Amino acid sequence: MARPSESKNPHFQVIACGLPRTGTTSLGEALSVLLKGEVFDGGGESWYGEPTRQFQLLQLAWHCPVRSLVDRTFALHTLARLTENRVASTDLPGCYFVEELLQLYPDAKVICTVREKESWWASYSALWEAIFELRRWAWLSPRLNRYCEFSISMWKRVPQVVEISDREPWPITNQKEIYDAHANYIRKIVPEKKLFYFDVKQGWPPLCEMLDVPIPNIAFPHSFPRAHLDTSKNFVLRRLKMRLALIIGVATLLAGGFGYWSWIRLIGLIRRSNIATSHKMRLK
Repeated sequence: MARPSESKNPHFQVIACGLPRTGTTSLGEALSVLLKGEVFDGGGESWYGEPTRQFQLLQLAWHCPVRSLVDRTFALHTLARLTENRVASTDLPGCYFVEELLQLYPDAKVICTVREKESWWASYSALWEAIFELRRWAWLSPRLNRYCEFSISMWKRVPQVVEISDREPWPITNQKEIYDAHANYIRKIVPEKKLFYFDVKQGWPPLCEMLDVPIPNIAFPHSFPRAHLDTSKNFVLRRLKMRLALIIGVATLLAGGFGYWSWIRLIGLIRRSNIATSHKMRLK
């Protein structure tokens, strides 16, 4: 989640509608600098956001696919809460709720991050492979469990929006056509005069021109590369395996302690029984 460099009565100005792994994190940080406010990065908040924010995202995902007026009303209300006091939104869930965000913020500009398709697919598929690998361990971490559940539940929105046949997110090849399908969805939903395309490799100049703001005297952010994705996944897995080892160790210790206590108690009962028996025999 991009943090503000300054925040004075933030006004929502940009819907960044690019797919995950098209440079959305970098764009979010850049928008935070240029628009001087906090950016709603749904992908980031689903991973490390506060539990209340994670639950809001989960509730939105649970109402997908959006089929009824109740679902749509709930989606609009939740998106309004998630983007309150933010200057822009990036990543999930916004990239699949562009029409709804435009209804909430009709004056906002829409910026679609783009990336060479094969490069995007390599990074995007690695993200989903990491999600499914981490999912097996998610029972060890409530936060991770919420993240995995959100990612998978939100997929129910995708075929409906980008107009591909209904399918599960796994195997990963089920998702390969969404890059072009999502591009068609954006062109259909967003008025041409409001739509801008941006490759984060271009840096500040084209983005500043789109927003009509001066170029800042700092380096353009390039965040969350694929290498960082792999590093983060491996770090989380190590932590979870250590947690599991600790749980097993504590459980073994408790079981051993209970077994020892039970054995001592049993020995004590046997001894008392023998003493009572001997006493009765002496009385006879």
